[in-house]
Amino acid sequence: MGNKYQRILVALDGSTQSEIAFLKAVELSKATDSELGIASIVDIRSFSPNISYDGGLEKAAHEEATARLAEYKKLAEEANIKQVHTFLEVGNPKTLLAREIPVAFDADVLICGATGLNRIEKIVLGSVSAYVLQHAICDVLVVREK
Repeated sequence: MGNKYQRILVALDGSTQSEIAFLKAVELSKATDSELGIASIVDIRSFSPNISYDGGLEKAAHEEATARLAEYKKLAEEANIKQVHTFLEVGNPKTLLAREIPVAFDADVLICGATGLNRIEKIVLGSVSAYVLQHAICDVLVVREK
Protein backbone atom coordinates (compact mmCIF):
# COMPACT_ATOMS: atom_id res chain seq x y z
CA MET A 1 0.00 0.00 0.00
CA GLY A 2 1.61 3.24 -1.15
CA ASN A 3 -0.05 5.62 1.25
CA LYS A 4 -1.00 4.91 4.81
CA TYR A 5 -4.51 5.67 5.95
CA GLN A 6 -4.41 8.32 8.67
CA ARG A 7 -8.09 9.21 9.00
CA ILE A 8 -10.56 6.34 8.80
CA LEU A 9 -14.30 7.03 8.73
CA VAL A 10 -16.87 4.32 9.46
CA ALA A 11 -20.63 4.57 8.88
CA LEU A 12 -23.02 3.13 11.46
CA ASP A 13 -26.73 2.52 10.94
CA GLY A 14 -27.49 -0.04 13.63
CA SER A 15 -27.32 -3.01 11.25
CA THR A 16 -25.22 -6.12 11.65
CA GLN A 17 -23.26 -5.06 8.55
CA SER A 18 -22.37 -1.72 10.09
CA GLU A 19 -21.17 -3.47 13.25
CA ILE A 20 -18.86 -5.60 11.10
CA ALA A 21 -17.70 -2.40 9.35
CA PHE A 22 -16.93 -0.87 12.75
CA LEU A 23 -14.82 -3.87 13.75
CA LYS A 24 -12.90 -3.66 10.45
CA ALA A 25 -12.39 0.07 10.95
CA VAL A 26 -11.00 -0.47 14.45
CA GLU A 27 -8.72 -3.21 13.15
CA LEU A 28 -7.43 -1.00 10.33
CA SER A 29 -7.09 2.02 12.62
CA LYS A 30 -4.99 0.02 15.07
CA ALA A 31 -2.83 -1.44 12.27
CA THR A 32 -2.13 2.00 10.77
CA ASP A 33 -2.17 4.04 14.01
CA SER A 34 -4.91 6.19 12.47
CA GLU A 35 -7.61 8.47 13.80
CA LEU A 36 -11.11 7.04 13.63
CA GLY A 37 -14.28 8.90 12.73
CA ILE A 38 -17.62 7.28 13.49
CA ALA A 39 -20.64 8.62 11.60
CA SER A 40 -24.34 8.02 12.10
CA ILE A 41 -27.12 9.61 10.06
CA VAL A 42 -30.72 10.16 11.13
CA ASP A 43 -32.49 9.55 7.83
CA ILE A 44 -35.89 11.21 8.16
CA ARG A 45 -36.83 10.00 4.66
CA SER A 46 -37.56 6.61 6.22
CA PHE A 47 -40.39 8.06 8.34
CA SER A 48 -43.78 7.63 6.73
CA PRO A 49 -45.33 10.91 5.58
CA ASN A 50 -48.71 9.51 6.65
CA ILE A 51 -47.74 9.55 10.32
CA SER A 52 -48.69 12.64 12.26
CA TYR A 53 -45.28 14.21 12.51
CA ASP A 54 -44.61 16.17 15.67
CA GLY A 55 -40.86 15.66 15.72
CA GLY A 56 -41.12 12.70 18.07
CA LEU A 57 -39.82 10.15 15.59
CA GLU A 58 -36.82 12.27 14.65
CA LYS A 59 -36.10 12.96 18.32
CA ALA A 60 -36.23 9.25 19.18
CA ALA A 61 -34.01 8.35 16.22
CA HIS A 62 -31.57 11.11 17.19
CA GLU A 63 -31.41 9.86 20.79
CA GLU A 64 -30.85 6.28 19.61
CA ALA A 65 -28.08 7.39 17.23
CA THR A 66 -26.46 9.48 19.98
CA ALA A 67 -26.41 6.50 22.33
CA ARG A 68 -25.05 4.23 19.57
CA LEU A 69 -22.25 6.69 18.78
CA ALA A 70 -21.30 6.99 22.45
CA GLU A 71 -21.20 3.20 22.81
CA TYR A 72 -19.01 2.72 19.73
CA LYS A 73 -16.73 5.61 20.67
CA LYS A 74 -16.15 3.96 24.05
CA LEU A 75 -15.40 0.62 22.36
CA ALA A 76 -12.88 2.31 20.03
CA GLU A 77 -11.19 4.07 22.93
CA GLU A 78 -11.01 0.79 24.86
CA ALA A 79 -9.31 -0.71 21.78
CA ASN A 80 -6.63 2.00 22.18
CA ILE A 81 -7.50 4.03 19.10
CA LYS A 82 -5.47 7.20 19.51
CA GLN A 83 -8.20 9.66 18.56
CA VAL A 84 -11.91 9.03 18.03
CA HIS A 85 -14.32 11.57 16.50
CA THR A 86 -18.08 11.21 16.15
CA PHE A 87 -20.44 12.69 13.58
CA LEU A 88 -24.21 12.75 13.97
CA GLU A 89 -26.13 14.32 11.11
CA VAL A 90 -29.76 14.53 10.02
CA GLY A 91 -30.46 14.18 6.33
CA ASN A 92 -29.69 12.07 3.30
CA PRO A 93 -27.11 9.43 4.26
CA LYS A 94 -25.95 9.06 0.66
CA THR A 95 -24.65 12.58 0.21
CA LEU A 96 -23.61 13.02 3.82
CA LEU A 97 -21.45 9.88 3.70
CA ALA A 98 -20.15 10.29 0.16
CA ARG A 99 -19.12 13.92 0.44
CA GLU A 100 -19.96 16.09 3.43
CA ILE A 101 -18.68 14.08 6.39
CA PRO A 102 -15.52 12.86 4.58
CA VAL A 103 -14.69 16.49 3.77
CA ALA A 104 -15.35 17.64 7.35
CA PHE A 105 -13.18 14.81 8.72
CA ASP A 106 -10.63 14.89 5.88
CA ALA A 107 -11.13 11.11 5.58
CA ASP A 108 -8.69 8.92 3.65
CA VAL A 109 -11.09 5.98 3.57
CA LEU A 110 -14.75 5.35 4.36
CA ILE A 111 -15.76 1.91 5.63
CA CYS A 112 -19.41 0.88 5.46
CA GLY A 113 -21.52 -2.26 5.55
CA ALA A 114 -22.80 -3.78 2.34
CA THR A 115 -26.35 -2.78 3.25
CA GLY A 116 -28.48 -1.97 6.24
CA LEU A 117 -31.71 -2.18 4.29
CA ASN A 118 -34.09 -4.99 3.52
CA ARG A 119 -35.04 -5.77 -0.08
CA ILE A 120 -38.06 -3.43 -0.22
CA GLU A 121 -36.18 -0.52 1.38
CA LYS A 122 -33.37 -0.95 -1.17
CA ILE A 123 -35.87 -0.73 -4.03
CA VAL A 124 -37.57 2.36 -2.61
CA LEU A 125 -34.59 4.23 -1.15
CA GLY A 126 -31.66 2.70 -3.03
CA SER A 127 -28.52 1.32 -1.46
CA VAL A 128 -26.41 3.84 0.43
CA SER A 129 -23.27 1.74 -0.06
CA ALA A 130 -23.85 1.57 -3.84
CA TYR A 131 -24.23 5.36 -4.02
CA VAL A 132 -21.18 5.93 -1.83
CA LEU A 133 -19.08 3.63 -4.03
CA GLN A 134 -19.97 5.75 -7.06
CA HIS A 135 -19.71 9.22 -5.52
CA ALA A 136 -17.34 9.21 -2.52
CA ILE A 137 -14.45 11.67 -2.45
CA CYS A 138 -12.17 9.13 -0.74
CA ASP A 139 -11.41 5.42 -0.90
CA VAL A 140 -14.31 3.17 0.11
CA LEU A 141 -14.22 -0.24 1.75
CA VAL A 142 -17.55 -2.10 1.78
CA VAL A 143 -17.63 -5.04 4.18
CA ARG A 144 -19.96 -8.01 4.08
CA GLU A 145 -21.24 -10.41 6.68
CA LYS A 146 -19.63 -13.82 6.24
